[in-house]
Amino acid sequence: MEYGDWNNPVIVDLDGIGHFAIITNALDAANCMSEEWPVNGGPAMDEAVLVCLDAVLGKVSAERSRKAFLEAAREAGLTVRPDSGSLH
Repeated sequence: MEYGDWNNPVIVDLDGIGHFAIITNALDAANCMSEEWPVNGGPAMDEAVLVCLDAVLGKVSAERSRKAFLEAAREAGLTVRPDSGSLH
């Protein structure tokens, strides 16, 4: 079963001291933002959760969910590993 699989994983530092999560699809991204996110929401995160769930349902592209997740990471001030692609 596809979960909005991404071509390139996103590696994000969730606590600033090396607790990295490797996110490979929209379902993992939605779960990460719902369960492990170090800040209590924000407009980009709220949007990203919805976009990721839509990607799992096939309503939007997996790439759109990846971009939304990266925007949520930027909003939260999280470090994304350089090999995870651009934040733009």
